[in-house]
Amino acid sequence: MRLFYYTIAAPILFLLRLVFWPFKMLFRFLGWAHRRRKERRRFGRADFDDMDGWEFEEYIAELLSRDGYIHVEVTRGSGDQGVDVLAQRDGVSYAVQCKHYAGKIPNKAVQEAYAGAKFYGCDVPVVLTNSYFSPSALELGDEIGVELWDRDELRKLVRRTRG
Repeated sequence: MRLFYYTIAAPILFLLRLVFWPFKMLFRFLGWAHRRRKERRRFGRADFDDMDGWEFEEYIAELLSRDGYIHVEVTRGSGDQGVDVLAQRDGVSYAVQCKHYAGKIPNKAVQEAYAGAKFYGCDVPVVLTNSYFSPSALELGDEIGVELWDRDELRKLVRRTRG
């Protein structure tokens, strides 16, 4: 039996592996490319208005990761001190508060982001929304140094991360 294996079966199996190996690699590559294309298409078409608050926070964390931010983490839901996502980029730490609203974002969100950034020891507080900010929120954010990323900025971020 050993003689049969070493003289006939093993060489045939080896040749079959050599012949089919390129096909195996081709199918693996095609599967990987298909999964990547499908994920990019799904991610690029994501309609952030149809998400709930938790999905929106996860989506924002993924966007920031794709845009070059590092150490991106979603904070726990309750007791997060007004900060939903923590991230770093170029040595600067960001405390991002995600607001998934239908109306204009009030002053309270700007105040929470500012306090949360101080709590977490972050350099830049950010309020990011799928909506727009009230005039008083814009004024307060400008005065105390909170970056306000509205719907237009969010769309730019989505476009940048599609590639």
